[in-house]
Amino acid sequence: MGDQDDFEDNQFPDNDEFVPYVTAGNLAQKNGAKVALWGKVTKVVGSEGFHVKTVDDQEVLIKLKRPINEPLEGWYEIHGVSQGKSVLCDEYVPFNEELSKNLDTEGHKALARLLAALDDPWNLGDDSSNTMNGVVPMDENY
Repeated sequence: MGDQDDFEDNQFPDNDEFVPYVTAGNLAQKNGAKVALWGKVTKVVGSEGFHVKTVDDQEVLIKLKRPINEPLEGWYEIHGVSQGKSVLCDEYVPFNEELSKNLDTEGHKALARLLAALDDPWNLGDDSSNTMNGVVPMDENY
């Protein structure tokens, strides 16, 4: 079992300079890795943490290391470690009112998809069955 832990550590080395933005849709792919997530608080569970709705309209549980002692509402950027369908939170930062009003959720979704594709260039996003559509063999006589 120790070898498996070492593998995961090597697969996702600690890197404080770049933490990829994810959505609920690609959170599970990053299991064990540091991630950043945008979400709007939908439900607070004092002892456990809180739930957010992500830019791709899915609920994610944000687990906290300490109970919440403040009211949470609105949009947050959450930093932590992916645990498949949840995030073990290191830090959460509230968006100010101005940013919340003009939030570009579609743009952020596209950014998260792009980052996932750059991390895994042959995985072009949500619809994996059609990743080769439009790709044609090169003409050898070219």
